[in-house]
Amino acid sequence: MGYMGFGMQSWVYKKRPRKPFSKRGRIPSFSPFQEYSRTFKIKSHTKESKYKYTLWGIIFFISLIFLVTNYTKKFTLYTNEKSIVRIKAAEKIDNRAFVFLIKSGKKRLISNNIIGAYSEFNLAYQIKPNNEELNQLLIETLSILCDKNTDYCDDLNYHLDSRF
Repeated sequence: MGYMGFGMQSWVYKKRPRKPFSKRGRIPSFSPFQEYSRTFKIKSHTKESKYKYTLWGIIFFISLIFLVTNYTKKFTLYTNEKSIVRIKAAEKIDNRAFVFLIKSGKKRLISNNIIGAYSEFNLAYQIKPNNEELNQLLIETLSILCDKNTDYCDDLNYHLDSRF
């Protein structure tokens, strides 16, 4: 029988269908199983240490505690340094804004824009409420505004009360 390609041999596709209830031929086997023979030997029992795994567990636990404490100290130092840097940066930005608002308010006072100067001084007051120069400028500005409009007199009284 010749080889027909595609991995099939000719006897596979030349087979005829079997008759119903007919006896089949024997299926050829390739090679019989080898008989398995066991040999039992008496071996000496190696005594394992009962505390082996306990010792490894204790060593692992101690090293884990050491690493956690070491890295938590480093982490807290790192976060403290970062928070100090953030606070200093925020203070620097606040100082710049404060100086800008004071200068801008003074320029508005010179140009006779008193309401604009009051708004600038009020913003600066929100940044640094304890600045003496700012409080003096606010009181002077509010006294001018209070003469023209009585709506600002309550703010003037508040700043005068908080100053003393």
